Amino acid sequence: MKASVIIPAYNSKERLYNSLLSLNQQECDEEFEVIVADNGSEDGTLSMLESFQADFPLIFTRIKENRGIAYGRNQALRNARGDILIFHDSDMLAAKDLVAKHIKAHENEENLVVCGLFWKRIYSFYYERFEEEHKEQLAKLTGEMPKKDKQKLLEEADIKNGSFLDKSFDLDTDFIDVLKKILDEYGDDLKGYHMPWRFFITNNSSVKRKHVVDLGLFDEGIVRYGFEDYDLGIRLHQAGLTFRLRRDIVSVHQEHPSNCKSVDDIRANIAYMCDKYNNIRSLDVHLAFNGPFPPDMTNRIMADIQKLLESQKYDMLLNLFLELLHVVKERNIDPDWRKKSPRVTAKSFDLQTVRKLLPKAKKKLGVNDFANALYALVNDLLHVDLRSLDVV
Repeated sequence: MKASVIIPAYNSKERLYNSLLSLNQQECDEEFEVIVADNGSEDGTLSMLESFQADFPLIFTRIKENRGIAYGRNQALRNARGDILIFHDSDMLAAKDLVAKHIKAHENEENLVVCGLFWKRIYSFYYERFEEEHKEQLAKLTGEMPKKDKQKLLEEADIKNGSFLDKSFDLDTDFIDVLKKILDEYGDDLKGYHMPWRFFITNNSSVKRKHVVDLGLFDEGIVRYGFEDYDLGIRLHQAGLTFRLRRDIVSVHQEHPSNCKSVDDIRANIAYMCDKYNNIRSLDVHLAFNGPFPPDMTNRIMADIQKLLESQKYDMLLNLFLELLHVVKERNIDPDWRKKSPRVTAKSFDLQTVRKLLPKAKKKLGVNDFANALYALVNDLLHVDLRSLDVV
């Protein structure tokens, strides 16, 4: 078996049907299978799977209770036979060449992570629970609002002939804008970009199965919405794999009400990730989730950190930087952070030594962006001017 398409599903029967229908249209000479993990759905997903007429080996497993998307993906992965894993969520519509191009991309590439185009969107159904932004977008696209829940907005013929691609649009968010600017600067090969795992989105990506197995699959400790894909991407990056974006490998997300129950899910997952990667060799994680610096400066800081990591004599600077990013995290996710005992104070560190060591590192290694960032964090969070050690 050349490839396994991994799909977790939870109460998305109508979108999953469309997703499987798009996979039925694949123009691929290699054998591939599709594995669906029904993650405790209560909407008849299992019955749909049992009756779906697939043109590929369709394997599905029923999980009685939803234990998080990481657990669901792992249940699917444990049944996978393909050399290549293609991650493709239940609400995605695949272009006809998606599977073939993912497979082709890994030819003669043992240590590659392929990130397909992930920002295309389409409305295939109307949902009464849509957030206001979706209703406003739909009104612009259709001229009038649909009248009933789960009203079909996309015909099967559009999926079968591929015309759904012409009806799709780019997701317009700050997050996507930032990623597009990163691609403009560093290219689709992401050379010189130190956080390529940010492009590992598991609605359209692929990697050799052996790498995921070696890393222990997805982290089932991540139960709340999101971040389980980033976590695996971080570990793949730390294992030395190369990431590459492929704009020609296209899938389209069928819009639906958000699965994120509240901002608390995001806060809890950020805290989990920062605790998990609580070391100076994972400062990219802390900078990506909590860093108060612009994206271009953040990447330059990471380039400086790579230089500093080459010698243990600068570990004091990096550990101080890590602790201050933890304080930024607490300030970002806990509205009552000021009322609690501070995680660190100026007395927590030997700032006199830091004051002497940082200029030396700056002069010897040219780590100007890191130095400026550390000066700013110490001033903001510890109320100390590190250049003179005067309390401000």
